[in-house]
Amino acid sequence: MHRVFLALLVILAALVGLDALRPDAAADGARSGEVPEQRAATQGAAAASAVDLNPERAATRRRLRDAAARTYLDSLLLGTDSLIRRWELGSGRALDVAIVEGGAPEYAPRLANMVREAAARWEREGLGFYFTFTADTAAADIVIRWQSRLESEDRAGQTDLVWDRLGHIRRAGITLALRNTTGALLPDDALLAVAVHEMGHAIGMPHSDDSEDVMFPRARHNVISPRDRLTAYLLYQLPPGSVKESDS
Repeated sequence: MHRVFLALLVILAALVGLDALRPDAAADGARSGEVPEQRAATQGAAAASAVDLNPERAATRRRLRDAAARTYLDSLLLGTDSLIRRWELGSGRALDVAIVEGGAPEYAPRLANMVREAAARWEREGLGFYFTFTADTAAADIVIRWQSRLESEDRAGQTDLVWDRLGHIRRAGITLALRNTTGALLPDDALLAVAVHEMGHAIGMPHSDDSEDVMFPRARHNVISPRDRLTAYLLYQLPPGSVKESDS
């Protein structure tokens, strides 16, 4: 009887061992362990794709893409880490401009009129603002100064902007040189071209890659081109701020 019982135990152990070695047993265990993880990953991906991006930013990116062939606002985004940067202006808002007299022995009072004309050319584009002139440099939005030459002698003008993290320009400073790279006095038409170009920067305009535009890096024209105009319109129609898909 004892031998029969031992024999039954041996047979039972053999059967259990064979079941444990069955290939499907391992596969079933693996599948049953992976299914919850796979389902969680799938659900997580679906949830992420369902999260809508900032709709205003998405709309801005679409408008930028649609207008890319006719404007050059993309060069602004390259220089500002995808930030639309402009003045926060209501309808009929004034930008106060201070023209500092002197600063260079070549300065003459008539040069201030070139700055006024440069401002008027942008104002006539109907961007929603106009310029006023003041002697108060502390209160002015845009301050213009003169030098014989700039430290970087390959340019005749420089604009420095201050803006906040939301893309609102707070202040602009323009420096205009009165001599070219050879030391010769700049003629009036060249000075006007530089003034129009730098005033464009002061309102937020970037550089253009087209030499027919006033915002071409080496200013050659003093008349705002159709492409300049469309870029300025687009700049002031879009909301300021980041156009990145995510701030992370």
